[in-house]
Amino acid sequence: MLNAASLAGNYRRMSIYATCIIFIGVILASGCGLFSWFDALFYDLHFKIRGERAPSGQVVLVYMDEQSAERLNRHQASWSRHNMATALHNLTVAGSEIIALDMIFSAPAHNPQDDAELAATISACNNVVLARIAAVPGLGAVEPLAIFQHGMIGDGFIDLPLDRDNYLRKVRFLTATPLADGALQLTPSFALEIARTYRNLDYQFDFSHADFFTMGSSEQQQLKLPYPELLINYYGTDTSFTRLNYADIVNNQFDPQQVAGKIILIGSRLKTEKDVFSTPFTRFNSLQHQNDYRFAKNVTTVQDAKEPGVACHAHAIETIINQAFIVPLAYYKSVLLLLTIAGVGHLLIFRQRKTAQALFNSLMLLLSILTLCQLAFQWGILINATALLTLIILQLLASFALLKMLEKRHSDWVTSVFGKYVSPSVVSRLVQGEITPNMEGQTQELTILFADLRSFSSISEQLTAQQTTQLLNTFFAAMIPQIQQLNGTVDKLIGDAIMAIFGAPISYPRHAQHAAEAALNMLSTLEQLQSDNKLPGLQQLRMGIGINSGDVTLGNLGCEEFMNYTVIGDNVNLASRLEGLNKVYGCNIIISQHTAIQLDATLYTRELDQVIVKGRGNATTIYELVGFSAQISAQQHKLLGHFAQGLELYRAQNFDAAEHCFNQALALDANDGPSQLFLRRIADLQATPPDADWQPITRFQRK
Repeated sequence: MLNAASLAGNYRRMSIYATCIIFIGVILASGCGLFSWFDALFYDLHFKIRGERAPSGQVVLVYMDEQSAERLNRHQASWSRHNMATALHNLTVAGSEIIALDMIFSAPAHNPQDDAELAATISACNNVVLARIAAVPGLGAVEPLAIFQHGMIGDGFIDLPLDRDNYLRKVRFLTATPLADGALQLTPSFALEIARTYRNLDYQFDFSHADFFTMGSSEQQQLKLPYPELLINYYGTDTSFTRLNYADIVNNQFDPQQVAGKIILIGSRLKTEKDVFSTPFTRFNSLQHQNDYRFAKNVTTVQDAKEPGVACHAHAIETIINQAFIVPLAYYKSVLLLLTIAGVGHLLIFRQRKTAQALFNSLMLLLSILTLCQLAFQWGILINATALLTLIILQLLASFALLKMLEKRHSDWVTSVFGKYVSPSVVSRLVQGEITPNMEGQTQELTILFADLRSFSSISEQLTAQQTTQLLNTFFAAMIPQIQQLNGTVDKLIGDAIMAIFGAPISYPRHAQHAAEAALNMLSTLEQLQSDNKLPGLQQLRMGIGINSGDVTLGNLGCEEFMNYTVIGDNVNLASRLEGLNKVYGCNIIISQHTAIQLDATLYTRELDQVIVKGRGNATTIYELVGFSAQISAQQHKLLGHFAQGLELYRAQNFDAAEHCFNQALALDANDGPSQLFLRRIADLQATPPDADWQPITRFQRK
């Protein structure tokens, strides 16, 4: 059964289905990597919002740059290994803890004496970590020469794999190489090996833990390392570290306090070697150099906008030794968080029937998610915001679509239920939600109007079928607007009769007043219609109207195939009976006392009688609705006064005096039906005097 409740129920069910589909779709899309680009962008934004942080100060960068090359007379596109030996010696004498060389010594020098000198220095220093390449296409691993490996304290691969957008965000901890005996040889990354030697840890691993693995023996203060790889916790750009010039180190022109007890990274910053990378900080801190010319200005982005590779290793080392890891939220926790957000989004978005409120709640949710992800990031937990944001956005769009569909179905339903029974303006307000009907079965006080054409059967016998149809259509076309203009609802057409209700489906307090005014307008409209139209049978039409106010049962009644919004109850029956009494009392409009007491002074009524209609046990005082007070003439006032006095005397059984009053009324209007009726009753009572227990109540045994 289609009604307001079922529409709301359908919307709730469809919103749940939509949330479930969106939830599953987002999980699948995330699993397929569709959000990877946006996740990378948000990852970089986290660093931008967090800002730069001060590192531990344990890492110092030594740059081999253009200035160093010029000062040291670098030639043949290579650095002198004699100068490198000198630099290692000077740094070790100054107290450097670890010296790591971000370069590959995989080929011999032109002068073998230089290699021998450098190898001897590396061995003598006993604090040098060398670099290797884990894999080169077509060549495999690239290692330092054996002459250098003898004296080094360790080496690690310097491969820095880029993400699909060519940004450097992570490095591998280890690479595994299968051995002939089936075992795996684990090779550490450059940063991990430097951290190991700095902490003086044994080269041992424990992979027994579910969320992390450890490096070092059980007797040592082990390093905890998260699976599966290291997300570099950038502290800023290379300016976060102490930076020294390589030529100063070679020439021993530096302050030993700057390197004492520190990790020293020596690496190239020559533009020709292009050992630079885009990082989360360089994404938003691109440096631009402006070259001013006489006639134009040329703006070029240069390599200074990127991070030197050796500085990227420094950030990775700081991340490890400070244990400042960024750990992605576990998969099952991510799913639970997504499910929670889906539930909250469902409550705050789909439960709203106004798009503005749903939009506001969505914006608050999006802001809350971004805040949560940023706070979690600063605590070292990486939550991929894209899936969460996508979920909320899709829920918002789905709610818009469902609300649009609900509005359309609600509009169609309201139009189908009320379109033929209430005024177009009321239907429009119902559709727009300015007023809300209650379609569920309920008890409510309202006013019922019955209007019926008198003796229409005899009139129709004189007309053809087409003439009868035309006559009724003309009558209804004139009467129904009078009802609707005063917020009445046409309940049904019963042959030549109209049943209307006032006060539903839109409840309002002055329903009795509206019904009475509509009845008077219907009478005047019929008179106007008869004066303007010459349809056969129209001049013979006479209409009686009965009005009653009281509690009724109203709502959608019927079955799923046929439904009607209507009212039932004793007060509905009484209104119908009152309409029939017009023929008895010679009136046009009879109303009940409960209706009469709700009318204001703009309407004039006269009390007619106390009656017990068929089907009721209690007496009802009935009134004639005479007309609008402003239109009552002095003669009518006098007539109504005589009738009221006569009615009072009649009830006091002073029949002679009452007869005189009713005759006075007839003298003013010989066609006054109520006065004629009471004169006939008095004649009967005078002929047959009443019993001692007589009561002035009229009982009707027929409808």
